[in-house]
Amino acid sequence: MGRKILAISLVLVMALAFTACEGDFPAAQEIVDGAVRALDDVTSYQFEMTTTMDVSSESEGEAFEGATATDRSGTLDLANRQMHTFTTMNTVGTGTYDMDRTQETYIIDDMVYTMTVDTPDSEPSWMKSEMPAELWEQMNQIKPQIEILGTSAVEVVGSEQLDGVDCYVLESTPDTEQLWQLFMQQMGTASDMAPDITMRVLDEMCENYSAKQWIAKDSYFLMKVEVEISMELTPETMGSPEEEGEAAVAIRITMLVYDYNQPVSIELPPEAEEAIEVPIYF
Repeated sequence: MGRKILAISLVLVMALAFTACEGDFPAAQEIVDGAVRALDDVTSYQFEMTTTMDVSSESEGEAFEGATATDRSGTLDLANRQMHTFTTMNTVGTGTYDMDRTQETYIIDDMVYTMTVDTPDSEPSWMKSEMPAELWEQMNQIKPQIEILGTSAVEVVGSEQLDGVDCYVLESTPDTEQLWQLFMQQMGTASDMAPDITMRVLDEMCENYSAKQWIAKDSYFLMKVEVEISMELTPETMGSPEEEGEAAVAIRITMLVYDYNQPVSIELPPEAEEAIEVPIYF
């Protein structure tokens, strides 16, 4: 009996020691502060982002199902204020035509060059615009993610390796307004063009939202983000007539960030030089 008790005790001690080791992390605020400071050390990076949005609604007895999937990849050279992104968007919906759009964007010498293809059969069209100084600030994909950490309740939930990089894994409950602005930015809409929705309405709309961030242990660079949002849109919250019905929206954003501070080369394609110049709206 004594040996059995000793054996069980040893197992418990080992289990407790393992748990203590697994949970031996810096305080969440320390990691957040490190990530904020690390922003100043970033000169370049690459990213891949996927955003999906599923919508189901019913109005006047008719049901609608729709989905939008957006894939975006890019390279940012913050030191030289240059950027290249490539975006594909696919939208399907009940009773509507499927829509596929491809967009490629360059920012070089304070000019924005954009190529758009609206359908697989259409010819690419190039446009260019002078870039307002404030627009460049919106191009940084990682800054708003770190800002969300600074306005959230954050918890360290573990550690994980991403492509050989040891990371702290954080779970955060973002401020509703910050989360809305992040979503509008990821969907390509500037904050001042977002719908005018009050905080009360946002809180009522957002049934559930969560965010996870992976922060590199050595550099405190942001390596991965996952955001999930569930929204319920009712005539009451939207200030619309009751006959306009209700809608449920599920949004998921996943972003990977890599190749921090590596040399990058962003070259404008020759055909972009002939782009039509238009005023920019953002």
